[in-house]
Amino acid sequence: MPGKVNPTQCEAMVMVCIQVLSEDSAIAFAGSQGNFELNAMRPVIINNFLHAATILTDACARLRQYCIEGARLNRDRIDDDVNRSLMLVTALSPVIGYDRASAIAHKADDEGTTLREAALASGDVTPEDFDRIADPAAMVGPVERRG
Repeated sequence: MPGKVNPTQCEAMVMVCIQVLSEDSAIAFAGSQGNFELNAMRPVIINNFLHAATILTDACARLRQYCIEGARLNRDRIDDDVNRSLMLVTALSPVIGYDRASAIAHKADDEGTTLREAALASGDVTPEDFDRIADPAAMVGPVERRG
C-alpha cells in the first residue's frame, strides 16, 4: 500500500505484548527450576522482567502519543450507525411481542430503512413510544457526553 509505514503503532503494541508474554513464560519456567529454596535462575528472571517492563512502558508511551492522543469520535457517524442498527429491536420485543418485532426488523433490513421507520410503518408503535422504548442511551445506562 503506497505511503504505509510499517509497523503501525497497534501492530507494534501487539508484538511487544507477545514478547512480554513470552518473557513471562520464561520467568515462570525459570522460577520453577529452583531447588532447596535456591534459584540459580535469578539472572534470567531479572533480565526478562526488566526487559518486559521496559519495552511495555515504551510501547504504552508510543501508543498513547501516536495512536490515542488526538483521536476524536465522529459523533454524527456513531449516531447514524446506532440508529440504523437492527439490534434495537430487542427493546421492542417485550412490548409488541417477538413475532411483530421480528417482522419489523426484517422489513427494515429488506427495505434498507431504519428500524424506527419500519416500526412506525407497521403501526405497532407510535413515534413517542418508539423513542421511549428503543433509546440506546437508556439501554446502556448513564453516558457522559463530551463535546
